[in-house]
Amino acid sequence: MSYTPIEIDRKNLTIMGVNFSSVNNFEATVNALGTVMFEGFDPTPKSIEIISDYLADNITIEQLSKLTKEKSYAQAAEGNVIKSTSLRTASGESHA
Repeated sequence: MSYTPIEIDRKNLTIMGVNFSSVNNFEATVNALGTVMFEGFDPTPKSIEIISDYLADNITIEQLSKLTKEKSYAQAAEGNVIKSTSLRTASGESHA
């Protein structure tokens, strides 16, 4: 398994093109990614988006758990289709 660098833009608070709402959430995610990537996790823009949504309180821990179990963070590769899951909060907001 080899290390694949990811795009981190500290000036614009983005990771793989995903914007973060605060410096604290951004830095926490960058630090956590360093650890889990060392252990073999290969982040995708969708996985970063899910993390960002959770840290910004846009999805609950239950929704995060469901997305993780369904592997909704998977990215299309070589013609495979991205698994898309849409979650709705109690207020009716959709979270993909």
